[in-house]
Amino acid sequence: MRRFYRRVLGWKAALLYTLISLPGVYQWHRHRVIATITAQPYRSLEVLIEEHQPDVLIHPSTLEGEYINDLVETSQSCDIPLMVIMNSWDNPSTKNAVVGNPDWLLVWGPQTKQHAIDFVGMRADRVIEFGAAQFDVYRQPPRIDRDEFCVRHQIDPARKILLYAGSSKETDEYSHLEALEEAIDQARLTNLVVVYRPHPWGNGGKNGGRIIERQWRHIRIETTMRAYLEGVRDGNKAMSLPDYRDTHDVLSSIDALVSPLSTIILEGALHGKPTLCFLPVEETEARHLQLVLPLKHFEDMFNSPEFPTARGLPELIPGVAALLSRVGDDAYSARLAEACSHFVTPFDRPYGERLTEFCEKIAGCVPVDA
Repeated sequence: MRRFYRRVLGWKAALLYTLISLPGVYQWHRHRVIATITAQPYRSLEVLIEEHQPDVLIHPSTLEGEYINDLVETSQSCDIPLMVIMNSWDNPSTKNAVVGNPDWLLVWGPQTKQHAIDFVGMRADRVIEFGAAQFDVYRQPPRIDRDEFCVRHQIDPARKILLYAGSSKETDEYSHLEALEEAIDQARLTNLVVVYRPHPWGNGGKNGGRIIERQWRHIRIETTMRAYLEGVRDGNKAMSLPDYRDTHDVLSSIDALVSPLSTIILEGALHGKPTLCFLPVEETEARHLQLVLPLKHFEDMFNSPEFPTARGLPELIPGVAALLSRVGDDAYSARLAEACSHFVTPFDRPYGERLTEFCEKIAGCVPVDA
């Protein structure tokens, strides 16, 4: 079972989870997983727990993977509380392959709490809105200011900066950049420069190696991801793991952001930047995009007026023009912050500090406020 999941990646995994959630299919899947665990118990995990005698088990997880079901079963048989921490936005709604429930599930915010109740089957008092650990770095000052960012990218600081943040959805990002370049040339977008940052495992979209080869006039390649894009051009399509501090530096320096359906839309909004969700729906060969468009975790964002959407390439330039009009609008920034709290609950204290306190409460059998 674990080897089977490991082989299934990307859009195929999303299709698999969709199929597993169907009535009848899920019951068969659950029966199969439980039978496998019962027939082939994970002895190494049991030995590890017996050796260390932990008071609490913590598992950062996408709610699928090689160990999640074994951990649920083993924690219950050993009577040790299991705390699972969701990793990514879509985990409770589309990645859930857990056949039992952990004792506690830490989620990003109100949206994913409701998804955990609806799709994972968790009790409401066992799902805790805890924010996102990986976004804690955004609480710190960026390491560079906008002036330094402009120097590094050869940008006139007087110009507005639009970040085009790539996705992993197999879309034609080269053609999107061409459209932006042409719109600036034709003065349909004025006083603007575009910084392109590829998704760390999106390969620059369809034939993304072309992006680094072209001599752009108004497009800059974000410096910390240039080597990755050069690798894509040279045939290396390995996943990269960029430093979140680099992302923070970039998002702190730009004026607005556009992306073809990636979590960085939410991250840009958390920085108070106007964001545009671009959906090139005419690109039918972009199988990943077409598959994930109807997924549940995007639904609330599509329905929010603070997260405008451009559906199709003809809407991209008008959408960007309208987006840029929101730059510097304090009232909009306040509404955007409120909209973000639906997805990621804000906290004044660091994630690690709160997590330590939560573990101490569980280990000490102190009642935990949900």
